[in-house]
Amino acid sequence: MRPVLRPLLVASAVLALASCQKGQNGERGGEPERQLVEATVAADLGKVEQLLAAGASPNKMAPHQDHVQSPWKLALHQVRANRPATIAIVQTMLKHGARPDIAWGEGPSRNGGYSVQSIEPIQEANTPEVTRALMQAGLDPRNATLALEEAAEAGQSEIVHILVEAGVNVNSRPTAITPLVAAIERRDYAMMVYLEDHGAREKP
Repeated sequence: MRPVLRPLLVASAVLALASCQKGQNGERGGEPERQLVEATVAADLGKVEQLLAAGASPNKMAPHQDHVQSPWKLALHQVRANRPATIAIVQTMLKHGARPDIAWGEGPSRNGGYSVQSIEPIQEANTPEVTRALMQAGLDPRNATLALEEAAEAGQSEIVHILVEAGVNVNSRPTAITPLVAAIERRDYAMMVYLEDHGAREKP
């Protein structure tokens, strides 16, 4: 291979890879995704199921309130324990290919306007049902260490149990404290005992 061609081929490969990654990260959808966005915002479980079954992607973005969001990101944002349909929509989207590790949509940018951003679904999982669904959908336990510490800090014992039983490291230290220290600071004796029974230490 001539020396002058090698840099050109490398550059072409890099551009192709970047293009491929762009298509996977924050890809825009079409009319099916627009309808799925509307059904998600309306918490219309039946319509969401119908659109997903017809092939609409929960991961692709579509217009919503003057910018674009993925139905998946919207579904996560609106989950409420007292609104069972919102939980069921998340569970249904996971069954139809929603990514347990990431959700795409536009958010406010530093320079004004909006830019494509991502969130970690586990950080939006404020109910045991959604937490369990994400872990069962294949979320890497290593990506849920912060969620475990925050659940312990908030006294969400059921979520703590789900995460620990899914293999999340009880001795992780995603912030300044460990899950066990968070339980101690809350004086949550039952959670302290549970974590210690699963190998947790104050200072890993």
